[in-house]
Amino acid sequence: MNDEKRMIGNYAVEQSIHIGKKEVVFCVDKRAEHPYVVCYCDYNNPFSAPWPTEAIGTEDYLEAMQIFCDRVQTQIEQTRAEQEKFKFDPTPFTVTDCIPDMRNKSIVGKVVVINAEPKRYEYQHAAYQLVLAEGGNGATGGRGQAVFGTCLATGEHSRWERYDVLGEIKSERMPQWAKDALKTIQKEQKAKHSREER
Repeated sequence: MNDEKRMIGNYAVEQSIHIGKKEVVFCVDKRAEHPYVVCYCDYNNPFSAPWPTEAIGTEDYLEAMQIFCDRVQTQIEQTRAEQEKFKFDPTPFTVTDCIPDMRNKSIVGKVVVINAEPKRYEYQHAAYQLVLAEGGNGATGGRGQAVFGTCLATGEHSRWERYDVLGEIKSERMPQWAKDALKTIQKEQKAKHSREER
C-alpha cells in the first residue's frame, strides 16, 4: 500500500473531486502563510499532467471548504448544462452496437464507438462515444495506440486510445443525430481542404 501523499508544490492534497473537465482540489501546508489552498487542476495539455489554476489561499479552514464546495457545485452545473444540449438517448453504446474492432486494420474515415466503461460516471453517455477516426498510428492499424478524431456530438477534436475502441458503429445502430453530425463534420472538412488547396 502506497501512503505517499499527492503534492502540489509544498501543499499536500487532502481532498479532490473530478467533475466534468476539471478537478477541484483542496490542499494543506501548515507551515505556509495561507495553509489552506483550493484550486482547479486541468489535464488538457500534451502530457495530461495536472496543471493547477485559479488557486485561492486562506488561513480559515471553513472558508477554504466553502470555496471547495462552491467550485464542485459549479462543475456539476457546467457539466449538466453541457449534457442538456444533447436531446437524445444517453444510454451508452456497447459492443453489440459495433462491427468488432480488428486492431491491425485501419479505421480512418470510420465512425467508431469509444468504450464508456472506463470513463468517469458523468461521461458514461452516448454523446461522448461516437468518434470519426481521422488519423494516428492506432487508427491506421500501426504499432501505436493514438487515434485522433472528432467527437460527433461535441465537435471536439481529440485523442483516444485504440484499446478503448469497441469497433465501428453498425449502420443500423447509428442514430439520426449522429448521421446529421457526421454530414456537418465532413462538409466542414471538405471546405477546409478546398481552402487550403487554393
